[in-house]
Amino acid sequence: MNKHSFTLAVMALSALVAQAASPVHSTVLEYVPAPGQFVNTLPEWEEGDDAAAMAEKAYNYTNPDGSMISLGGYGGYIVVGFDHTIVNVEGVRDIYFEGNSFSEARATQGGSSEPGVVLVAYDINGNGMPDDNEWFEIRGSEYGNSISGYECTYYRPDSDEADIRWTDNRGNEGYIYRNQFHPQPYWPQWLLDRETLTFRGTRLPDNGVDKNGDGSYFVLSQFDYGYADNAPNLVDGLWNEDAKIDIDWAIDINGNSVKMPGVDFVKIYTGVNQDNGWIGENSTEVCRIIDAHVTREGSTPVLDETLEIDQTVLDAFLAAYADGNVSSVANAVGTDNMRVYLDKATGVVNFNAPNGGLAQVYNQSGMLVYSNLFKAGSNSIDLGNLPDGLYLVRIAGKTTKILKH
Repeated sequence: MNKHSFTLAVMALSALVAQAASPVHSTVLEYVPAPGQFVNTLPEWEEGDDAAAMAEKAYNYTNPDGSMISLGGYGGYIVVGFDHTIVNVEGVRDIYFEGNSFSEARATQGGSSEPGVVLVAYDINGNGMPDDNEWFEIRGSEYGNSISGYECTYYRPDSDEADIRWTDNRGNEGYIYRNQFHPQPYWPQWLLDRETLTFRGTRLPDNGVDKNGDGSYFVLSQFDYGYADNAPNLVDGLWNEDAKIDIDWAIDINGNSVKMPGVDFVKIYTGVNQDNGWIGENSTEVCRIIDAHVTREGSTPVLDETLEIDQTVLDAFLAAYADGNVSSVANAVGTDNMRVYLDKATGVVNFNAPNGGLAQVYNQSGMLVYSNLFKAGSNSIDLGNLPDGLYLVRIAGKTTKILKH
């Protein structure tokens, strides 16, 4: 091979490598932490940062920088996407979570685990975003010991030095207490316009124990399986199976097991609402979220691209969840089956509606960027002149998330 041919071959190989899918999450779509001692530092908030900037920082911290971000107290969450669909492979665990959990002794499950509830979504309507009805919860080991339909509301304090009060829908209240180690504001500074922050989901059982009884030594025990930031990342230098989840553990809103073809998006939120004395609140920490189907582990894992979605599983899933993950009660009432699609080439949002109404579009900062009436039938909204990013499209009271890029 002459030098010229060799150079062209190297360039072609480089192009193929550049286009190869990555097993690591490729974007952070939303980052909304609850108040906590690491909020505004992991990642660092700077004057002028809005929700979009903080989502970008959350991505940079977790993926390129190989660092971590904190989700704060109960309910704080992150939503990530991938540049490919994670295939649901029979009989193996499919998604690997890096956190900062550690165990003192594997036999006693001691140490520091701050479990995060995991939800997964397949892009049923193909709009490039995880819509609210596309999420399925991963049923972890503590599902039967948890509180479903839990709701926790935080109240913005009058000053940065004040503890942050919370109440829940079970009649309980408490505080995110400040401590001497973290003097920065604990309320997310890009959400100062919010008087309250409310999070809903599954509340996991408390896992923190005051071992000495005097507040000097807390152990946050590891759950058996099914959560993020719950188990150490490595065992004998290899990815820890306990730090992975199986997509086949997914359940729908009625608690039924779901056979999903794969996963396009992952959401994690802090699942424990507990104060642990001087070490503070339980707060799930997140590093990389990785498709576990790799040919090489480590800091630069390589995706196994030979895997394909089972078409039979996909067809059965789409037939069973044509309207997404909605309850049997909602199905009985019925929906208008309205679908919203983004033409990525033009930036035009298309939808069909059985009746006329009001269409509105909000950017990720909550600013209204479009408002107009629409007629029954086929309609479109041109977002072509708007910058890339996450938008909320509200049509006749129904909200859909759209990612323009």
